[in-house]
Amino acid sequence: MGIDSIMILVVGLFSLVPFVVAIWNFIYLKKPALIFEDVHSVEKELSVTVLIPARNEEENIGRVLSSLREQTYINYDVIVLNDRSEDDTAMVVNQFLDTDLSIQLIEGVPTPVGWLGKHWACHQLSSKARGDYWLFMDADTVLDRDAIRAAIDEAMLEESDLLTMIPLRSANSFIERGLYGFIDWAIFAWLPLQVAHWSKRSYLSASYGQFMLFKNKSYLAIGGHEKIKDIAVDDFGLGRLIKKAGLYWTLKDGTHMVTALPYSGLWESVKGVSRSLAPALNYSFSLVALISIGLIVLFFVPVLYLYLGLTEKDYFGYAFFLSLSSTLFLIGSYLVSCKKFSHSSLIIPFIHFTVIFMILIAFHSLLSNIFRFATWKNRNMVNRKIKL
Repeated sequence: MGIDSIMILVVGLFSLVPFVVAIWNFIYLKKPALIFEDVHSVEKELSVTVLIPARNEEENIGRVLSSLREQTYINYDVIVLNDRSEDDTAMVVNQFLDTDLSIQLIEGVPTPVGWLGKHWACHQLSSKARGDYWLFMDADTVLDRDAIRAAIDEAMLEESDLLTMIPLRSANSFIERGLYGFIDWAIFAWLPLQVAHWSKRSYLSASYGQFMLFKNKSYLAIGGHEKIKDIAVDDFGLGRLIKKAGLYWTLKDGTHMVTALPYSGLWESVKGVSRSLAPALNYSFSLVALISIGLIVLFFVPVLYLYLGLTEKDYFGYAFFLSLSSTLFLIGSYLVSCKKFSHSSLIIPFIHFTVIFMILIAFHSLLSNIFRFATWKNRNMVNRKIKL
């Protein structure tokens, strides 16, 4: 067997992995449901504090708070921290202070040396929280009216120390939809979630900052945001701390209950993805390079051999058959992911362009950390150095 045959066989086997994992996860990953009929007895026992750091969110925070006013869960309060906003975020929040929503607005103080801005804001929020459960949300996340109640029901049933939900991602452009589709596929088709729930390995997890529901004692036990004060991906960091401490992490499909509002434009979306990639891959140049090469081989080698098979009219050859199988497995895994997370199947024909774009964003993320120009909401995001 030649080198070409071995390579296409390996590619074929690796393309089968995301297809199998995607099918497995499609069956396993459930949406949170309303479980307890006697909701009032549950609510008398368990209070929830919703914690929202808000910096320059005047366009979104009103919709977020309006969705919180409609919650069917009763025993909850909301604390919003105005993180030194340069717009009218505080003014919008003030409009809700005299409504039936139990809400506080607190002003953030300057970020200390060694902290990232959002982490410091969340740390300040946690010092004010009093509920039995603390729900950290992003200030651009809208909840369905049953979201908190269903999450509490699930957390009680599964005795979760952290319950997090995969959100529905809104987009303003076709390119953004392609990026979000790839991000969801990269986790959904490569992380076997049932194994992740069973395993104690901290890196076998994925948590989402749009919705992170902690038992208050569990959050404090892992050290909270102070423990990850300089790690840009706070959601992944906190989820890994929960598992590392031997506590129980739960991931649910929240696409019908949790909606992340769109960024203001394509460049903001790219920056949003870029700021997370290097931290999520442990600031490792070699890991980013290895994954990039793996993606290029996985997606482009089968296409090359299909082209060669067509030009040489070798339709029944070994390489052509394996290349076609590999392509169908990849497309199949993408279809399953798109179905699960309500992405348009129209993004699938553009997978190869998306892969190249994501690789460019990954290296942009590395370079922005190397040359220290990684920013978010007019704040520097560089606290860690790139490693080889």
